[in-house]
Amino acid sequence: MHTSPLSRARRLVAGVAAAAATVLTSSILATPVGAAQPIPEAVAPDTPPLELMSGSAQTTGANIVGEITRQGIGPSVLTGPGTGPSKYVALGDSFASVGRIAPASWGPGPITCVRTDDAYPTVVARELGVGTFVNASCGGAVTDDFWAPGRTGAPPQLEALDAETDLVSVTIGGNDVGFAAVILACAVRPNTAPELHPVIDSVTPRLSRAFDFDSSAGCADVIDRQTPAAMEVLDQRLDDVYAEIAERSPDARVVTVGYLAAVPEDDQIIRESPACAPFMAISQEERGKVREFQDNINRVVREAAERNGATVVIPDEPGHSMCSPAETRWVDFTGVETGSVPIHPTSAGHAHVADRVVAALR
Repeated sequence: MHTSPLSRARRLVAGVAAAAATVLTSSILATPVGAAQPIPEAVAPDTPPLELMSGSAQTTGANIVGEITRQGIGPSVLTGPGTGPSKYVALGDSFASVGRIAPASWGPGPITCVRTDDAYPTVVARELGVGTFVNASCGGAVTDDFWAPGRTGAPPQLEALDAETDLVSVTIGGNDVGFAAVILACAVRPNTAPELHPVIDSVTPRLSRAFDFDSSAGCADVIDRQTPAAMEVLDQRLDDVYAEIAERSPDARVVTVGYLAAVPEDDQIIRESPACAPFMAISQEERGKVREFQDNINRVVREAAERNGATVVIPDEPGHSMCSPAETRWVDFTGVETGSVPIHPTSAGHAHVADRVVAALR
């Protein structure tokens, strides 16, 4: 029986929605107590699966115990050789914390934050040979999480900083301006049967703790009416972030990392890509709005970083979007072909970001 790409996309999207929204809206949870662990080595491609599963099971078990006991709530702390920066603190959302979902990738720290050892901060820490790596990044984070305790009482991300910190990376803003709402309105709901819309909407009743976004209003409405005000607030909020970093860690070098391009710059690429078939359910004009939206996030991130003296890395090079072949894809819509979280960076994407960050710092 023949099925159209759009029909296949609709079935695929229904499965993606819940997983992606869960990661995008998760909050900081407890970190297990105990001595700091070493920064993990890069995983060899030929590592036996049983070895990967064993290491992951031990780490996951320790993380679960830490969350249950609620002892030592805080960011993940790892140690390195100390040949590079003395103390590196990573702040941010899931584009900093989440990479592949595979047995070897789960590192120490809160389960719901989904910190993986192939995400760019860990790769940067390993490449630079930092002495102490403090990973406070967490899936679903918004700028408010830098100051306020998480919903479970975890400390603000900024509390990971101190006067000894000499390197800080920051990736934040996507959740503040409704990235999840745009994906739901422009790719998920248009491919979901109307009778299932309440299910989709119930997954993320509040897409951000900073702003309310209504994805049921439609793709153009979310982008044209709902996100512009959020962009303005984010622009101002980022100034506060940098001021706080400067106060807490006055000698730290700050590198701001923007967002990998999820949607290609050429509409023809979307039309010809099976991976991006869900975006064909909206109009060409709306697809253009989605591209403009992702560009605007990076514009706000870049301008705020530049006026606050941070080193800026915007890893949005063309040719590696969700619509690219799996082997060159840096962001994946479903995660099926790359083993990554839906609508998040792949391992290859994080490796590219890490290379850009290390090059900028050196």
